[in-house]
Amino acid sequence: MEDLTYTLFSEAPLVGEVTIKSVRPCVVAENMVRVLMQFDKEIGEVIPSLVTKYPPGKVNYLEKKNVLTLSIHQRLVTLYPSGKVSMNKTVDKEEAVDVIKDVAGLINKTYLEIQGGTSASHDKILEKLSKLGPLAIYDCLPKTNCQLCGEDTCMAFAMKLLSGDVELSMCTELLEPWNTSKVQCLEEALGSEMMQSMGWKP
Repeated sequence: MEDLTYTLFSEAPLVGEVTIKSVRPCVVAENMVRVLMQFDKEIGEVIPSLVTKYPPGKVNYLEKKNVLTLSIHQRLVTLYPSGKVSMNKTVDKEEAVDVIKDVAGLINKTYLEIQGGTSASHDKILEKLSKLGPLAIYDCLPKTNCQLCGEDTCMAFAMKLLSGDVELSMCTELLEPWNTSKVQCLEEALGSEMMQSMGWKP
């Protein structure tokens, strides 16, 4: 097939266009396709900071290759430093462009944060991720097992929080003034960017 170029944003600080390079049958989902795309700019500088923009269970970051795979929209989207993108379990080209436009918007936002010096450093991001697990989050929760979040225990909530199946704001106990120290504990463990990606709405 011929390359098809789509304009995602008429004005963009980094990524403005994406080109579909190939569409092939998806090997893991019948009647769906795997799409290979190329952004109009390299994104290697942004990829490490993108890690904190999604719940930890939704990301797989290969530090040595600086390659990020996102488990979003019921599919895998892999981002490469060169701006190459692969996406599986996709219905058609149009759906692929819709999904990648959301990702490109976040890439542009993150790029502006890096340029403005408001993004966490690469080393700090990796340090937080290396320490992150259900127990680290559980230690910062109220531990009341109140079930107001819909989960049976605070530990179950912590595990689903990491996988992106629940949002942090669903723990209404954290909004109570007597749990300020718990929120501070989460901010220390996760950082403000990751707390937002986990659905924190104070």
